[in-house]
Amino acid sequence: MTVTNWFARLFGKQPGSDRAIPAAYAVIDTQTSGLDAARDRLLSLGAVGVADGRIVPGDSFYAVLHQDAPTLGDDIFIHRVGTGEQSEGLDPVQVLGRFHEWCGGRWAVGFRAGFDRHMLERRLRELGSPALDLAGWIDLAVVAPVLFPERAGLESLDDWLASFGITDFDRHNALGDAFATAALLLPVLARAHMRGLSSPAALAAESRAATQLRAMRRS
Repeated sequence: MTVTNWFARLFGKQPGSDRAIPAAYAVIDTQTSGLDAARDRLLSLGAVGVADGRIVPGDSFYAVLHQDAPTLGDDIFIHRVGTGEQSEGLDPVQVLGRFHEWCGGRWAVGFRAGFDRHMLERRLRELGSPALDLAGWIDLAVVAPVLFPERAGLESLDDWLASFGITDFDRHNALGDAFATAALLLPVLARAHMRGLSSPAALAAESRAATQLRAMRRS
């Protein structure tokens, strides 16, 4: 099922027919050499724009960053960025400079966005590059359970996608994961609009509050 057909079946309308939160979002995903945010490396970056309640496929970004010493372990089976791609990747300074321009002050969205944000910001600091031009971050992993309490037991992105019948995405590729996350953002935007969260700033505030509450419960 396509995203358009899925959205129409779920909400009885076409994407963009209701300007739920009329602003542009940058849905971002990174692929890294592992899950250690302090040590592992940023390998690839994918992002897609969402505007007026719909995914804009032509408004996307993807790049593999050059690695002087490509990873050789089993992590390749997870991030799917082979040693050849890593060796032939683009200069990280140029990639992140282009990505800075692409972001254009939009609101960043991710699933477990804190990790992606940390990996990007750490690499920018290492390169001495300026911070990304983003209005702020929204983490669907924490805000979606708040807006859909009946699905609060769901954990992974795959679980959330399956709960809405969202399929046919090339997962575990930075751009494919960005598109999949963007598909999840659509019902989140619709539900946020129903709950009176009528601006990206309000949704971002809900994301921050949910993140803080989750951290307090774990402490």
